[in-house]
Amino acid sequence: MTVKTFAFLLTGLIMMACQRKTEQIGPIPNYDSLRIALEKMHDEDQEIRRILVDSIGFDSPEAGYYIKRMQQVDARNQDNIKVILQRYGWIPKSKIGVKASEAFFYIVQHSDVELMEKYFPEFKRLAGIGEADPVHAAMMEDRLLMWKGHKQLYGTQAGDFRPDKKMAIWPIEDPEHVNERRRKIGFTKTVEEYAKDIEATYDPNEQVPVTDQ
Repeated sequence: MTVKTFAFLLTGLIMMACQRKTEQIGPIPNYDSLRIALEKMHDEDQEIRRILVDSIGFDSPEAGYYIKRMQQVDARNQDNIKVILQRYGWIPKSKIGVKASEAFFYIVQHSDVELMEKYFPEFKRLAGIGEADPVHAAMMEDRLLMWKGHKQLYGTQAGDFRPDKKMAIWPIEDPEHVNERRRKIGFTKTVEEYAKDIEATYDPNEQVPVTDQ
């Protein structure tokens, strides 16, 4: 093999290696543009809920209109967040800032089980290394458990699942240590205090409701 031939082959191998590396890493995000877009999505998600919960109220005759608007906002945000997630994954907080990072949580949390299940492992991993909010990760974990009909871990989820349809904290696994788990993860209130804040009943002996199969 001549020196010229060897040099040609070596150049080819380097180009192939660089191409593989680029394919593995994926496209490099424009973090400033993504931050601006995500912060806008964050504001839209939270503002419509602020209006509905704090200003209008679910019992208001106008609630139906704002619920429909909320669903429209959620659908648009979820379409956009799916594109971002498919292209870049769950972006670390240090790359886009706290508010934009929270947008990932709120939008995915307000989506469906399929989207949450797909990206929760990466969300939890980032939370474990300080690149996402561990409290938010705990809330998503609880919601996934509840939607699958299992007991939650941190007591963050509530609903009208009882026969009387009154708001209650969803059943908790190992309730004797729930406040210890909450404290370790970063919650500032006990589950009892949280239940009082949202006007929900809390029974540590609550069992998962039986549903028709």
